[in-house]
Amino acid sequence: MSASVTYDVSGKSLMQSLWARVRHARIKGRMPGFDWSSRFAHWALRIPLGGLLLYYGLQKFPDALVAPGSYGVPAVLFVLAALAEVLGPIALFFGGLIETWRPKNGGLRLAGDVMTRGGAFAGVAAVAGVIAFFYWGSLTIADLQVMALGLSLFLLFRGNVYGHSQRPVTKA
Repeated sequence: MSASVTYDVSGKSLMQSLWARVRHARIKGRMPGFDWSSRFAHWALRIPLGGLLLYYGLQKFPDALVAPGSYGVPAVLFVLAALAEVLGPIALFFGGLIETWRPKNGGLRLAGDVMTRGGAFAGVAAVAGVIAFFYWGSLTIADLQVMALGLSLFLLFRGNVYGHSQRPVTKA
């Protein structure tokens, strides 16, 4: 909690203290008490998405060189999907480490952002391909592939937080 906001229990009521905290949070642009989570919250998306992609990618690898045609997909696309589903989570993991670490070196921060977006792009490409080849027409919004596509798109568009300028919220 910031030292600029003080609370006088004897002079203010509980509601006035609460409203002072809310006003201060609105000025800062975030709720107080959750500042510690900003460095680690991205792992709540990266771990399940990376685990899911890695799981499906490792299942494809034994068949990638033996019988890719048995799935009705061209062999080149099958091997590319398997590679994307294995290398994408690795890039997401290393991009996440750099985002959690938040180094001062701008080149390293940029590399983490590129790794995050590259891993997310691999996820988008692999999952969109699976949807187009196998599930088109029978897919519902609650299917695992749609959720994986949404998580991948979010990380692709967002990248690492440190890749963006952090402007403070101004008081209106």
